[in-house]
Amino acid sequence: MESHWLDVEQRSDGAVLVRMHSRDQGGQPLPDAVFTFRRGDPQYEYWYAKCQQQKAAEPRQR
Repeated sequence: MESHWLDVEQRSDGAVLVRMHSRDQGGQPLPDAVFTFRRGDPQYEYWYAKCQQQKAAEPRQR
């Protein structure tokens, strides 16, 4: 899945928020799809790992 299509972040309560951006293909774009996963959810570990990968790939701020 291409990273520019989605954002993954960990909220302050520990939940992982996944936002899949919609695309406009010649009409009105649909709203973004937004999902949250909490520890214990079947997909939590997958998206938590994606969040950590995204953080590691971001340039460090000084």
